[in-house]
Amino acid sequence: MHRALDELLAKEGLAEIETEGRFDPHVHEALLSQPSEQEEGTVIEVVQKGYKLGDRVLRPARVVIAAPLED
Repeated sequence: MHRALDELLAKEGLAEIETEGRFDPHVHEALLSQPSEQEEGTVIEVVQKGYKLGDRVLRPARVVIAAPLED
């Protein structure tokens, strides 16, 4: 049942927002920045998935982004 609903919504243009790589303020909402060895501004954790319907953002992905390590 769940898979059938997912397939129906995908046919209508609903898609999960990609959260790999760099932070994009157009589709991501940064809830927190955390010191990390990864490049500054990289998404390091997804708190809540985001969704788009066609080109329109229904809900931005809520994420944690990398900040520079403190010396």
